Amino acid sequence: MFVTVPAASRVAAIALLLLSACGGAASPAPAATLQTEPATATPTPTAATTAPQANAITWTVDAASKATVRVREQLVRLPAPNDAIITIGGAQGSFTLNPDGSFASGSRISVDMTTVTTDDRQRTDSIRRDPLEVTRFRTSELVPKTATGLSLPLTRSGDFAFQLTGDLTLHGVTKSVTFDVKATRSNGKLTATATADPSWKFGDFGMHVPSTFSVLSIVDEIRMEFALVASEARA
Repeated sequence: MFVTVPAASRVAAIALLLLSACGGAASPAPAATLQTEPATATPTPTAATTAPQANAITWTVDAASKATVRVREQLVRLPAPNDAIITIGGAQGSFTLNPDGSFASGSRISVDMTTVTTDDRQRTDSIRRDPLEVTRFRTSELVPKTATGLSLPLTRSGDFAFQLTGDLTLHGVTKSVTFDVKATRSNGKLTATATADPSWKFGDFGMHVPSTFSVLSIVDEIRMEFALVASEARA
């Protein structure tokens, strides 16, 4: 059997023989050593936290609190549009308001989406399935961030109007939202009505406008109002 040796290999072999005849190959020059800086781990950023400040006030959400959602619809059986009114209960949580208008970490208010009800059983069952999918997304949660336009520190009693911003998680989607708030503080109780402004669209939270055979049309606008009842936590 004949083995064909590539031309480059034959040239290398001849060069090796010539070098050997001349007393061997010269010692190869030492490889250059690269000086490198020691690797430094990139620090992992940590989430900003807001600690409770001196004179902060903590409130505990009462179960009497509830959310009310209004959606404009045109029913087949009615001559004019009307509002479908959806109520959501099971409210719980707490929040700590700092003297600078921020909220301390851990502040949150949630509602139980499985409590969604309307004035019609068929509508209730329908929207629980679609678009809310309450078996997958059982709670909706607001993490308040800042209160602006509020005179601080709060007086022990009185009426207040301010704007609240926070992160709302609904249907598994988190979005920054703003509420116009009217509140009253009296005898260690806080009652407030928070109205979403601007209103929301279904697509803002990964939902589509619902449709049923009994509804001709639904306006793509979610008008949400939260009625808050909270008690001042005792130190």
